[in-house]
Amino acid sequence: MKRYCLACLLFIVFSFAISANAFAIEGFRGSSWGELRWDIPTHGTPDLWLYGWAKQGVDWVRWGNTTLNTYATLRYSIDTEKLDWNSHIGPGIGIGIDTFTPKGLAASWGVEYIWDRFYESDRTEQKVVFYMNWFGWWDLKKKP
Repeated sequence: MKRYCLACLLFIVFSFAISANAFAIEGFRGSSWGELRWDIPTHGTPDLWLYGWAKQGVDWVRWGNTTLNTYATLRYSIDTEKLDWNSHIGPGIGIGIDTFTPKGLAASWGVEYIWDRFYESDRTEQKVVFYMNWFGWWDLKKKP
């Protein structure tokens, strides 16, 4: 696991070390997402669960509101019930195409390679993930 974290760290350092003028880098965009939830079932044990991710990337090309981005990521999940599938941490690397519109929609398509380390079973799972995700927002109040 240490060598995977080291590979992700080297990727990030290399990304910042390259001359932005030589490669016409558009930006060094990063993001994070997380959720803390408390599941209280009608029967059984309550479960406090924290999960999310953080990623740092390099925008290589921009077409209007769309960018080509490579990135390093860290995904995490832990819960108080100590369920194996809810208790893991994993670095990863990926490439994606991200679109943002000022009117309220963001979408991403890409591929990511992840090394998940599960706390309870002490196992590591490596996987390739193809993804599409989106986020939208709106305001029902009409603005003057």
